[in-house]
Amino acid sequence: MEKRRQQWLVGTLVVAGIGAAGLMWNSSTRDTVVAVAGAPPPAVPRAAVPVHAVPAALSAAVPASVLAAAASQNLSAHVADLLASHDPHDPHDAYAAYMLVSSCASFNRRHDLEMHDNKLGVKRALSAEERRDMTRMCGAMTERERLARLDYLATAVKAGVPGAAWMHAAEGPFGDPSALTMRPDDPLVREWKVTAASQLDAAAEVGDTTALMLWGLQKLGGSDLTDKRPVQGYGYLVAVGLIESELAQPGDRSPQMFAEGSGLLTALGGQLTQAQRAAALIEARRIAAAAKARRERSDNKSGVLPASMPSGGLSAMPVERRG
Repeated sequence: MEKRRQQWLVGTLVVAGIGAAGLMWNSSTRDTVVAVAGAPPPAVPRAAVPVHAVPAALSAAVPASVLAAAASQNLSAHVADLLASHDPHDPHDAYAAYMLVSSCASFNRRHDLEMHDNKLGVKRALSAEERRDMTRMCGAMTERERLARLDYLATAVKAGVPGAAWMHAAEGPFGDPSALTMRPDDPLVREWKVTAASQLDAAAEVGDTTALMLWGLQKLGGSDLTDKRPVQGYGYLVAVGLIESELAQPGDRSPQMFAEGSGLLTALGGQLTQAQRAAALIEARRIAAAAKARRERSDNKSGVLPASMPSGGLSAMPVERRG
């Protein structure tokens, strides 16, 4: 498969993973986000929210045309092509391999995926032909290949690939999200939680908007990985809007959704005082300014992604890496 087609596929899987990860908080909070475009959203519940369950939905909203075009090889060939890049140590290729394997694991469990049809602008189930294509690509995946995804992801997290820290947290301890609730006192699980939270904090501080958005939501209400820290969480969400305003493509609503004073942030930050909002805004501006400085320093470095969601926020399909 051509490298560009791989990048199309990987880009859509990254976007899909981010979108699916957004379903992590409970239904009332999710309704708050959905309602932003219409009437004033409901109040945000204070209950702690889980951090698990994302991998099962990784491939939601993948554009059908891309997967159909890319399903001419099996998974092993896709992964081998990615890892045989010009730079064998490229962490972005390792992350791409992780997303491909995770997508196939999801398809093999459910025997279906929810697709996003760009022409119609709606989500739909796979067609019979698309299901055959996915079966051809993913059907021969071995258990060793499925487990290897965690090694690919660890490489990406260590290198600071945008989005990787969140996906590592979503995978759960050693690929077992149930361990967070079934074995919370296990020393290994506790150690993993500390590591995952530290990685998410580091990713947010460098302006990874995936981490800023989803980790910010977790900090607003508390979760399996973090105590409730609403001021910090709110600041992370404001930083998403500031960063995305610098990167947004036409039609992207992310800057407006996460702007200070928007319907979404008014609902999510309703429990904060004016002084707390002001403090959060100062931190958000600091993070956004630092992220902008890093992007400017990396402008002339090929193959280096800015620490952000793919261009166009959650709705876009990046064709290749942005430098």
